[in-house]
Amino acid sequence: MSINLAFMASGRGSNLAAILESIKTGDLDAKAVIVITNDVKAKALEVARTYGVEAKAFNQDSISRDEHEKLILDELAQHKIDFVVLAGYMRILSPTFLRAFKDERGFYRVVNIHPSLLPSFAGKQAYEDAFAYGVKLSGITVHLVDELVDHGPILAQEAFVRLDDDTIETFKARGLAVEHKLYPQVLQMLSAGKIQISSNRQKELTEI
Repeated sequence: MSINLAFMASGRGSNLAAILESIKTGDLDAKAVIVITNDVKAKALEVARTYGVEAKAFNQDSISRDEHEKLILDELAQHKIDFVVLAGYMRILSPTFLRAFKDERGFYRVVNIHPSLLPSFAGKQAYEDAFAYGVKLSGITVHLVDELVDHGPILAQEAFVRLDDDTIETFKARGLAVEHKLYPQVLQMLSAGKIQISSNRQKELTEI
């Protein structure tokens, strides 16, 4: 069953491009409905338009978070959205925003990708923090969002090895390659009904 996706991004949109390319090639059975950014200069806007996807920027300057989120929610309400996909969206979403996408089981239909094996190295400098710590194995997590930062039911994780001669740049590049592969794959699993979130949050994922 094809799913309708709305995207929220703040920067260059590399994960967005990977997902939109997967839709274009047919590897991901989904429709990209709209891309929303909180920065009028975000390159994600150009990515969206390259793939023929509607794109809008809602600048967060000079207004409160509540006002900013209301503008976005009002826009999303005009579309049929199955999941909101965060693709480098660098602002924490409020419980009020999340409740607009609450399903009958109490989970939020908001998906995020994080560059570590959560719960390790939450936060916006995950690559740098993991590298500075000296990890020999790092990875990528795709999860549903909840009220806590970099938290919520885990949908998938994939590890990658830190090499002895890695710099932070090569370490991040290897992680980004995993991100660009894993995110579309997980969304396709959602589209195909192969992921069912358990009501037991400790057992977070059941694959059927």
